[in-house]
Amino acid sequence: MRLSYLVSALALLSSPALADSPFSFGGSVGYEFPVSGKIIDQTSSASVNLTTLNASLAGTGILRLRGTDFKDSSDAPLKATIEVRYALTQTSEMFGAITYSQSNGKSANIGCVEIVVSGAPDCSTPLTATFSDFKQMGVELGYRQWLESPFMSDRLFPYYTLRAGVTQTDALSATVAASTSLVPNAPIGTWNLYDDKVTYVIGGDVGATYLIAPFAEIGAEVGVRYNSKLSEVDTNLTALGLGTANDKSDRITIPVSVRLNAAF
Repeated sequence: MRLSYLVSALALLSSPALADSPFSFGGSVGYEFPVSGKIIDQTSSASVNLTTLNASLAGTGILRLRGTDFKDSSDAPLKATIEVRYALTQTSEMFGAITYSQSNGKSANIGCVEIVVSGAPDCSTPLTATFSDFKQMGVELGYRQWLESPFMSDRLFPYYTLRAGVTQTDALSATVAASTSLVPNAPIGTWNLYDDKVTYVIGGDVGATYLIAPFAEIGAEVGVRYNSKLSEVDTNLTALGLGTANDKSDRITIPVSVRLNAAF
């Protein structure tokens, strides 16, 4: 909301501030922590001629995928947001936002290659994957309501936010390798997991702002987001009998950020 509106509503600043424009601006930066969602789900392949994957592998085997969370495939994304805000009342506002998130991909153990040794299945050959970087850009619309509560002082203002929007996620892939006693990192291919796609996101936040000047405040907030499923790419996976490995990509995330609001 426009800061002068809120302050005036609480009788903290003089009424002439109400003549100012209802528009103001905000920005935030923080991390968004995934708490659910699988970049690769738990599943098993058909029986595969391992030599076709890498000449250093012999015989036939089954790729057993244990299921890999998004939090294991990349660092927690760093997220930046810019808002244009419009005051509806003295204690509420609508806003539009542009968001950008990025994190570096990581390497993770995603399962094992199961072979038959002396008539018994053996899954001691680990599978590792190096995931591509995670990048998103989105637009959101939202509503923010400041609260009158025992925590409110002449400078500290708690609030809640509801928001919804769309997000463009860059394509995601994984370079997969098997580690044997003879070849520690035998590449078996790059799996294209998800294509570029616009998905939707909904969520909410709670936070508080602290007045540092008549038209500026800093704050902190924490929230929850639901991110819809990404666009599956099954070309590499279906050939191995792993077509269901990328079916559970919808995610719940917890964003934590600090923010700066200003009116001009």
